[in-house]
Amino acid sequence: MLLEIKDLTVAYGGAKALDNLNLGVDQGEFVVLLGANGAGKTTTLRAISGLLKPVHGHILFDGKDLLKTQSFRRSELGIAHVPEGRQIFPDHTVAENLQLGGYTARKDLAKSNAALEEIFQLFPRLAERRDQKGGTLSGGEAQMLAVGRALMGQPRLLMLDEPSLGLAPRLVIEMFGYLKRLHKEKGLTILLVEQQARLALQISQRGYVLERGVVAISGTSESLKDDPAVVAAYLGHAG
Repeated sequence: MLLEIKDLTVAYGGAKALDNLNLGVDQGEFVVLLGANGAGKTTTLRAISGLLKPVHGHILFDGKDLLKTQSFRRSELGIAHVPEGRQIFPDHTVAENLQLGGYTARKDLAKSNAALEEIFQLFPRLAERRDQKGGTLSGGEAQMLAVGRALMGQPRLLMLDEPSLGLAPRLVIEMFGYLKRLHKEKGLTILLVEQQARLALQISQRGYVLERGVVAISGTSESLKDDPAVVAAYLGHAG
């Protein structure tokens, strides 16, 4: 298993955001985390990337205990995190934003340039705006840039936190199409946190539903789409 979380507890003050959480992601899988606000989804991603320090438990990445690894070293291991809110650099151009994402390959100019051109092929709109400042992009373009910047490091695991947030429905479909393509064509392992449950289950293979920091329901995406509790809480009635 590429990513394995064992008995992970994270607390804010005296309140547990994660309470002995257990979940895993296999190499090449597309897994979605679902749950209401405050269920622990964002906290899970932040603990994996090293932005939060757990109270106890283990996070294993390809067998390596991440809790013994500094946060900046985790990106070098192949973990990329696209946080909620995109957090691009508004005063830097699109190309500069992307190059900052490829800092792990900065000593290999040919590799860095090849990665940049690959991002431009995936997101042609970014290629058209390569010299435009990040702060002038639309919401959809900024999200593409955030994902592209994460991909510049050629990660083994791509984690995304609410990539659909603030996007028009058409752009949500477009963004999810890019993610599906990355998984299908590149074999990229993806861990997605998303409120658009129906769409997320359509493009993922497996999912976990978190409640109060623990896994309440898990299974294949197909089985979750038919689970009465998931339908009632997150999917509503079709049609």
